Amino acid sequence: MKARSSIIHISCFIAFAVAAAGCGTAVPAGRRPGADIDPCAERLHDACGRLLLYFSINGSLPDTLDELARAESQTPPPPGTGGRTGPLVCPISGKPYVYSKDGPRVPGRAGRLVLYDAEPVHSGMRWGVLADVAAEGRPPTLRVILVPVRVFAAEKQKKAG
Repeated sequence: MKARSSIIHISCFIAFAVAAAGCGTAVPAGRRPGADIDPCAERLHDACGRLLLYFSINGSLPDTLDELARAESQTPPPPGTGGRTGPLVCPISGKPYVYSKDGPRVPGRAGRLVLYDAEPVHSGMRWGVLADVAAEGRPPTLRVILVPVRVFAAEKQKKAG
């Protein structure tokens, strides 16, 4: 009985090891930026809150980041926030984020990128905010995602041709 139990444990371990070996990522471990440790992703998460607050007051996303800044200067910060968050600038490149309500689409994802890095400085990729706009008057779903450069190359070709 004990030998059979050991065989079952060993078989389960081998099955688990084989299954785990089949799992992988497109970018080598340690090189792919993680949203939980990347200051740019953190800043974009904060920006999502700012965009959603603007939407809750105005019923739409702002046309420009200047419009967002003007609205924020005229309203008190939400309780418990300690004031406004940092500038909408990538902390790695130092460049302002690009904002467009009609930003590029990401293949395989609903919605559009509305706010994203100006340069691919995160292991050759860009962080961005994907907005999936709901029914009229409903707030969009905003997600911070890591975007491959091919998305921007495809968008540039589309605009050129």
